[in-house]
Amino acid sequence: MPISLDPTILPSLNIIDLATQGLIVRAERETPEDGLPIFITRPGWEELLTTHTHDAEHGATIVLPALEKAVHRLLAHVAHATHEEKNFAPLITVDSDLFQSAASLLLAFVRDSTHPVACVLIGTEPHIATVLKDRT
Repeated sequence: MPISLDPTILPSLNIIDLATQGLIVRAERETPEDGLPIFITRPGWEELLTTHTHDAEHGATIVLPALEKAVHRLLAHVAHATHEEKNFAPLITVDSDLFQSAASLLLAFVRDSTHPVACVLIGTEPHIATVLKDRT
């Protein structure tokens, strides 16, 4: 269920800066042509690596394919709910077992402050608060 987003109505963050500093990590290997770039917080990424693998060298190759499927399912769920309710909010809380440290997670729809591109930032509330501290 596709939805259209106008990046100009979304909160602005310097996504490139956050990624360059290592505060967020891509949650997918490639963004689908009609998709949004998806990122998770560094604390979320570290939690997934710690929880699901003890192989530091190859951890990403183990975790990333499953993470990619999970976040695409989450976005499909959000798109369906948004279409059904005809209501979109840039910050959505979703019950999920993605992270052991929290029973729910946040999906923050944002735009990059340097490019007119909509993105999604996913993490637990404490993870996102840590990453965004002093940045909004």
